[in-house]
Amino acid sequence: MKLSKLSLACLAAVSSLSLSGGANASTEGFEFHGYFRAGLLTSAENDFKKSNFAGQKETLGRLGLEADNDASLNFANTWAFDDGRSVKVNVGLGDYGQESSLSASADAFQMGFGQLFIEFDGMSSSGVFWGGKREYGKDNYIFMTDFFYSDMSGTGVGITGYEVGDALLDFAYIASDRVDPDIDRWATDDAGNLENLNNIMHAFQFGVTYGALELSAMYKTMPDNWDMDGKEWAETGYDLTAIYTLNSFFGIPGNGFSKIIAQAGKGLGSGNLLAGTITSYNAYHPGSQFQGEHPDWTWSSASAGGDANRLLTMVDEKDTSARLLLWGGYTLDNGIGFFPSIQGQYNDHHENDLGSYDYWISAMVRPTFPVSDHFYVQGELGYVHNNWSGATSNQSKITVAPTFILPTGMGPAPEIRFLATYLPKSWTHTNESGESDSDFILGFQADVWW
Repeated sequence: MKLSKLSLACLAAVSSLSLSGGANASTEGFEFHGYFRAGLLTSAENDFKKSNFAGQKETLGRLGLEADNDASLNFANTWAFDDGRSVKVNVGLGDYGQESSLSASADAFQMGFGQLFIEFDGMSSSGVFWGGKREYGKDNYIFMTDFFYSDMSGTGVGITGYEVGDALLDFAYIASDRVDPDIDRWATDDAGNLENLNNIMHAFQFGVTYGALELSAMYKTMPDNWDMDGKEWAETGYDLTAIYTLNSFFGIPGNGFSKIIAQAGKGLGSGNLLAGTITSYNAYHPGSQFQGEHPDWTWSSASAGGDANRLLTMVDEKDTSARLLLWGGYTLDNGIGFFPSIQGQYNDHHENDLGSYDYWISAMVRPTFPVSDHFYVQGELGYVHNNWSGATSNQSKITVAPTFILPTGMGPAPEIRFLATYLPKSWTHTNESGESDSDFILGFQADVWW
């Protein structure tokens, strides 16, 4: 695309203003970060054809349950001025499309822009000013379960790391979009409902970090939050998150760490939206059992037969939720490590024909046993109990994963692991009575972040 003479003149004028005072710019550095996992899981009960999602990794542990592949690439370039200011441009790519992530062939991934944001440093006495489209709050995650217990991603503006005394403050406005690809975004109808199906949620976040304690509050509003049938759901909500980090494994002396996380929310801060905005991840992660994917809900036209993305914003103004997570790790002197996580969420539903409450609680542990500098054996034990207004269910799993590694210190963390998982009650296999039955999953993965 060619720039007009007027555009070039504007750029030159702005550049001259930004460089007034004798500041000169130089490129400080180019960054390339990313993550991918690529592998194959097969189901013994399905004649060792490709395994479907047989259980929820965020509750039972991720090893042996990640039926999909995943990839993200992040690029950044920083221009630093000699007066201490700098600008950083961030561009991220991520895979999308179900078949893109499930295919075992070597065909190219479908990828799209996941992050497009700019950071300004040095404009004020402290802090970084940012704006654009970004993954926000996703550093709050449990690596054994791949559980992002906050995901406030979207398009917005904000300031991170602003110093006030010994505290660091964060401020952000974030917009997230509820998109129905089957409906024209600008379509209207006589009932005034159609134009509300593709809708925006506005979120205002404030966070403070003081030593080992992190606090975050988010207020959300979504005008005309209607569903497909014209029912009005919550238009406002809020949630609170407190994270406390210990430099020990819950006070036990030795080589360990741990975190205690408490979260609560109401209205648009409840259910799967607790500590989150409208994202595909939040639509599917553990939260309310009335949300998530329900392919058997053929009677529900409003949710398109239980589609998780539509159910995400179907919460009442008076709905409330609370979540507690305890996780960490401890390594013995001989190198054997244990990484447990205990977590649960309770949801009180003000108005729901399917029940008045639901909750779940899970526990898992990943033990690791070093064998040599390039090989170790890891595994996972996991259990989750669900209660849906008195109706209970549970699921468990055990995984063994011989793993080859190449330790790199502060460099990339590559692994090639073989996976064997036993599920007494698989999501995807039933017996002659239609009840969940056992399955055995075999596979392998290459996994690396850098």
